[in-house]
Amino acid sequence: MGPHPAVAAIRLAVRRVLNDLLTEYHHPLAEQPAGRPPRAELLERVGRATRAGRARQIRARAGSGAPAQVPAPSEAPAPHTEGPLVLVACSGGADSMALASALAFEAPRLGIRAGGIT
Repeated sequence: MGPHPAVAAIRLAVRRVLNDLLTEYHHPLAEQPAGRPPRAELLERVGRATRAGRARQIRARAGSGAPAQVPAPSEAPAPHTEGPLVLVACSGGADSMALASALAFEAPRLGIRAGGIT
């Protein structure tokens, strides 16, 4: 016996949207507009800036007397090596909770990170 038909319909709808998202996320870089760096390069720049900012914060905390360790840049994963992140906004009602549940069920199967915002 499978899930209730309404649950199955919500999961199917979420699965279709996630597949569309993956198709767009993994779109070939050849179709980038002229003059714009490829997506992977942009993501790598963001990753470097994020790691540099994190290192500055850690050094600032270390100046306050708290012990700190600065991670090596190679230890932090590049942002584009992980799957895309999908967030769902939840009001707490039945519909939004069903959407969040369907996302939590389907996303890991497709290698997508998922989260909820209340």
